[in-house]
Amino acid sequence: MAALRLPALLLCFCIATLLISPSHSQTCASQTFTSNKTYANCVELPTLNAVLHWDYANTARLYNSYLSIAFLARPASPSGWIAWGINPDKPQMVGTQALLAYRKNDSGSMVVRPFNIDSKPPTFPSAPISFVVPYVSAEYDGEVMGIFATLELPKNMTSVNHVWNVGGQMSDGVPAPHAVEPENLSSVGTLDLANGTAGTANGTAGQSTSSTTDSSADEGRQGHSGGDRIGSLGFGLFVSVLVMAAGTVIWS
Repeated sequence: MAALRLPALLLCFCIATLLISPSHSQTCASQTFTSNKTYANCVELPTLNAVLHWDYANTARLYNSYLSIAFLARPASPSGWIAWGINPDKPQMVGTQALLAYRKNDSGSMVVRPFNIDSKPPTFPSAPISFVVPYVSAEYDGEVMGIFATLELPKNMTSVNHVWNVGGQMSDGVPAPHAVEPENLSSVGTLDLANGTAGTANGTAGQSTSSTTDSSADEGRQGHSGGDRIGSLGFGLFVSVLVMAAGTVIWS
């Protein structure tokens, strides 16, 4: 078969399309935020292609400790929802003090609501959650939703059970139940806040990474300035790949 030559420009465009939205690939290394906010810890969660970034501040001059998180996941549909939360008692859904994000039907703007999952199925409207949340916001880039929040925790709470999930529909501010697939039913793990590590519900190690960036203890009280954004891959890597692909590709 005669060789088919594809112009290098077209190849570069295809590669650029893949790299401009790395948040869709849902890996710790590829996600940045336009506010330049960095997190000391990140874990690629074992289900639902979700990622959690977090910082933990616990010093002698703070009355309580503070957990700042960025939770990123794809909702089951564009009109769906994502949720992340902490269960103070057990690694399970019931009892979770959650934050749930979704888009308003009328404006398309993002909303985050506290969600106390006190029963199965949960009741609506839910009871207040047990944690103070001094800062919370959410964003959606057309594919991935993100919840950005700071939670005030008791000073002695250095390890937590965390739970996450996604759903496909909201109705008048009420989330439709998530799917009952195995990955939806096993979306629970643990965070060792003191050591910056993550694990599964049975305590085995999860896939986590840490950076050397220091977190500010005061940030937990004041929230994030300027807001976080679902970001893009570093420009340097983008340029490097384009240079490597600058020639003509031959399909044979």
